[in-house]
Amino acid sequence: MKISSVINTLLASTLGPERSEVSGSYNICIPSEGNVQRYQTTSLVQAEAMLNEWLRAGWPAWIEDKNSNVIHSIATTSNALN
Repeated sequence: MKISSVINTLLASTLGPERSEVSGSYNICIPSEGNVQRYQTTSLVQAEAMLNEWLRAGWPAWIEDKNSNVIHSIATTSNALN
């Protein structure tokens, strides 16, 4: 077995599955004063990154596609240790 095969196998298992870019129009939705504020992004990866930032800040947030269908609906994240 070649050393490069071993390294590639170790890297693949360490880094996890590849993420592919999904283009389109996605909105990050944040409830605010009885309304919903929407922030438009151009890729799902960007939307997920923004969603995680809002959740870390303690805001409930979700992602909608251009047809207002909910893609991710995580209200809050837990900071508790198991």
